[in-house]
Amino acid sequence: MVEMIRVPVKECRTICIEAYERNGVAPEIAALATEQFILCDLLGIQTHGILRLSHYIGRLQAGGIEPATSITVDRKTPAMAIVDGGNTLGTAVAGRATEVAIEMAQEVGIAFISVKNSNHFGANASFGWGACENGVILLSGTNGSLTMPATGGKAQVVGNNPIGYAAPRKGGKHFILDFALSVQSRGKIRRAAELGETIPEGWGLDSNGMNTTDAAKVLQGFVLPVGGHKGYGLALAVDMLTGVLSGGNYAPLIKSQFYEPEKPSGICHYFICIDPDKLIGREMFQARLEAYCSWIKEQPSIDPKIPVRVPGERAAEAYAENLHKGILVDSDHHKRNQGLAKGTVKGVIPKG
Repeated sequence: MVEMIRVPVKECRTICIEAYERNGVAPEIAALATEQFILCDLLGIQTHGILRLSHYIGRLQAGGIEPATSITVDRKTPAMAIVDGGNTLGTAVAGRATEVAIEMAQEVGIAFISVKNSNHFGANASFGWGACENGVILLSGTNGSLTMPATGGKAQVVGNNPIGYAAPRKGGKHFILDFALSVQSRGKIRRAAELGETIPEGWGLDSNGMNTTDAAKVLQGFVLPVGGHKGYGLALAVDMLTGVLSGGNYAPLIKSQFYEPEKPSGICHYFICIDPDKLIGREMFQARLEAYCSWIKEQPSIDPKIPVRVPGERAAEAYAENLHKGILVDSDHHKRNQGLAKGTVKGVIPKG
């Protein structure tokens, strides 16, 4: 049985930074990468937080990720730039790209940042939260290795390519939307496989294209797009905005972080920032957003005990609780992370 414990945020941050730096990661990159882990855990997205430290360290040790390289920014216009991640930690690359997007949007009102030569970047929600804390709207997305079939097809042709949208709400309960374009993320399916739990029917298919509730078999087969052909089409669109537009890798060129961990993934991202202060003013935008969210929440719910919510409210509540009580961590993973920081254990790359 999994034992969950609370670990102070400061301790989690220190462990991650020490583990990265022990494996040759430059201090600035280690700090950027760690911050995204911490944000994911604070927001309650445990599948994309410090749980993944061992996996990322494993890829560093396998040679698939460059530990000490430069993240470069090529600003093409006042509102457009390409960020080259230099094949370092994707959480750090995306963190830097978000910073650039925020800075540019605050200068000229809007910014589009295309990112290439990166790796798995965690969750859109952490970058959205950071943008909201700076008063700007963020739209984001990332491509990934092949996981989903085309509509009517039985071969993997596109990743589950998560997308995000975030808008700053007054009071801090920011509107945060983050979801993979598969019915469910591989991270949650992988966690179910690790725990030996079944998954709902409709999340994925086995390698023969048959429905299954066995998480391990789905990892060897296909995850299914949300909304059928609609999710498939959106996943393609994300690949075009990331890999194709950046000059980086798109679906068939991306290497799997699980099955080819020693090779650069070549994952690409995009970040679009909009500063409402340059349109109707930040205060007016937030006032109108609050009025809109309040109207939604006033609507009757099917179950009176479960009120209507808007995206991001649970994450904000989790953030406040986890910041105060400490991050919820699987005790076994915490011990392993401590070992990674001390150099007494090696990283482990999960299968699928």
